[in-house]
Amino acid sequence: MTGSGEAKRLVIHFHTAEARDLCAGSTHPEFPDLIFHAHDPRQLRSNEDLWAIQVTDIPFFIKKDNLMAYFKKFGNITSCRFFFRPNTKVQQARIVYDNADSIARFTDQWAVYCFSTCLRITPCFYTVDQNRQFVATSRNSPNQIEIDHLILI
Repeated sequence: MTGSGEAKRLVIHFHTAEARDLCAGSTHPEFPDLIFHAHDPRQLRSNEDLWAIQVTDIPFFIKKDNLMAYFKKFGNITSCRFFFRPNTKVQQARIVYDNADSIARFTDQWAVYCFSTCLRITPCFYTVDQNRQFVATSRNSPNQIEIDHLILI
């Protein structure tokens, strides 16, 4: 048994594909509300992506509790996982809400200010092309330039 509420799942392991298909293709009068289908972990992940955002460029002084306190104003958070890649100066987080309405604003708003730091936000269901749609690159910028200097552009 995994999940809770609407996301509750019962995963049954069968010895053969035929036994699985027989269970999934049959009706079960003793469980009229249950729907059996072949288990696909990738599908569960893609469903979660509809309610999740990826937050990047998080400095190390911002902790998980700080980030959750800021982002809970957009909806109920079901999970928040921090991670970082080796040799980077920032961390990333994946925040999953309990419904898709909580992340609707982030289809148009791709950044927020949290503790005077600009954090990039991307809905997790976006494709690579959608992620790059609003990205611009600047070369030969002065070392002292801050995001605040670019806001008026």
